[in-house]
Amino acid sequence: MKTLATIIHARTQSTRCPNKHLRDYGDGNTLIDTAINNLSKLNVDEKYLAVGEDKLSERVKADVKILHREFDSVKKGNPPMDVFYKHLESVKSDFICNYNPCQPFLDVKKIQKVIDYFLESSWDSMITVKKEKNFYWSDDLIPINFKEGDRLSTVDGPHLFVSTHSLVFYKKDYILENWQYFSNSLNDPYPFIVDWSEEELIDVDTELDFKIVKEVYNETKRCG
Repeated sequence: MKTLATIIHARTQSTRCPNKHLRDYGDGNTLIDTAINNLSKLNVDEKYLAVGEDKLSERVKADVKILHREFDSVKKGNPPMDVFYKHLESVKSDFICNYNPCQPFLDVKKIQKVIDYFLESSWDSMITVKKEKNFYWSDDLIPINFKEGDRLSTVDGPHLFVSTHSLVFYKKDYILENWQYFSNSLNDPYPFIVDWSEEELIDVDTELDFKIVKEVYNETKRCG
């Protein structure tokens, strides 16, 4: 039987949208509050907020616990994996799910559905993906997902599956031994196709993303 820890990783030192996790939607609620509230509702073995700053850790609630990160893993930039994920040594579960706190409109019931699928499966790793209809070329400008005679349409045309960056599942021992999530070979990670709407998958990476989230959040509130 698999054991699973679901973890929110957060820091204030985002380059493109600084302090995004603690920005107010307008009613006191924030990205980190939304994510922690969702995490507290999930049925998993361990629930963690992995942070290294007091102003984030003080937002924790319910049965979500703090997983302390050292300063070098939360400062600006992209630290190596053995620094960024050193704190995973304190996790007891055999498997870990990274839950993206920057997608505030994810449906908790759907998150649980994905988690349950992973726990019941034989996969050691999994990642959520969506179908994207578009046209792609390689670095040397060779078509990747379409050929001569294909209709170039984003409605009826060719597609690829791309990561939603919502949930990433991996084996704890594997990352601590190799300092990467998975081998990136066939079905490692296994691509789990989600049915979430585009609105649910809004992901705050930039200032514009946050403006969109704030507008959608407040519009949804106004409409009840």
